[in-house]
Amino acid sequence: MPETIVDSDEWGQLVFYDEWNSLELKWFPSTADSSDEDLKHIMMMFADEAVKRRTGSLIVDATEFGHAFGDDLMKWRNEALIPKYNRAGVTKMAFIASPNIPFPTVEDGATPEPDGPANFPTGWFKSREAAYKWLTS
Repeated sequence: MPETIVDSDEWGQLVFYDEWNSLELKWFPSTADSSDEDLKHIMMMFADEAVKRRTGSLIVDATEFGHAFGDDLMKWRNEALIPKYNRAGVTKMAFIASPNIPFPTVEDGATPEPDGPANFPTGWFKSREAAYKWLTS
């Protein structure tokens, strides 16, 4: 599948898949040593790139994500990022989960639904294949 690496920092990488009009944030293992403030930069780059490209779907590969978000980061995400995703016209967002995530996955029976102020459903998945199957359905 053709992909374009859009940007990266020490915490993650942004990849665009033209075939699916999909933007991915792939978190790196280094996130285990990050703070909430460290992660905001690439999260904002992800949201800005979604707006720029009018991305239809977003995917976050959290299989190597090692940071535990603080409550303030989720509040910031809802206020600063989700409105940008809505403006970008995002129709679905999928997370590929690490084995120790605290969220139920679609494979376990969870139903994707809007998260916070999002106008689109978000689902957690155990595999990239399941996530892309849902994103492209």
